[in-house]
Amino acid sequence: MTNPINRSPRAGADGTAPAAATPPVRVLVVEDETIVAMYLTDMLEELSYEVCGIAANAADALKIAERERPALALVDIGLAGPQDGIETAQALRERFAVGSIFMSGASDPVLLERARAAGPHGFIQKPYDERQLKTLLNNAAPQH
Repeated sequence: MTNPINRSPRAGADGTAPAAATPPVRVLVVEDETIVAMYLTDMLEELSYEVCGIAANAADALKIAERERPALALVDIGLAGPQDGIETAQALRERFAVGSIFMSGASDPVLLERARAAGPHGFIQKPYDERQLKTLLNNAAPQH
């Protein structure tokens, strides 16, 4: 029988220290529609990812990335403002080595080809499906 006095409060049942838990992958959500950003945040948290920030434009995304150092970013291609989501994802990768998964409701082949050329880890079409998002995140996360 194990003496409970010799066990730390975090020790396993056999008195040994528990294995170090893997910290959750940190994800930045770059989406200019508040409701959609909240929905994505809920999905990510349910999938055990850590949302380290939500940005509605490129400038905010870069500030958050500099401060929070996410591993991945979910980026809406159609961001409002002077920089679209493709330019934002490129800046995140170049400045902070943040990989991106593009989100879009667009089906414009020219826009999608431009997005492909930016080297994302994947695409997810609106409306978002949790299973599809999970697959994309799992495929992208080991690369970071």
